[in-house]
Amino acid sequence: MNWFKKKKDCSHCKKNQTKRDFENEPTCAECQMKILKGRESNRICPVDGATLLKEENNQIIIDRCPNCNGVWLDAGEIDAIKEAAHSEGLAVGMVVF
Repeated sequence: MNWFKKKKDCSHCKKNQTKRDFENEPTCAECQMKILKGRESNRICPVDGATLLKEENNQIIIDRCPNCNGVWLDAGEIDAIKEAAHSEGLAVGMVVF
């Protein structure tokens, strides 16, 4: 249980204190997102061929096209977005095109 753990220095940035562990090392949320973003391969926009940019929000990494502003989600990301919205008390509906 995280609330009983003592805070430790992040093993990656050495600046932030954290109770989190990622891959068995104390890792702050910022460093965890940097690691996960770095592991994802660069993707190409299926609309215009631009290299997609990785953006993080609520610990969810999405791919956004800098040209057409299209947003592309990996498997499970729509469920993670719904879960984050639900935990914030926001209604989530599904739009079908």
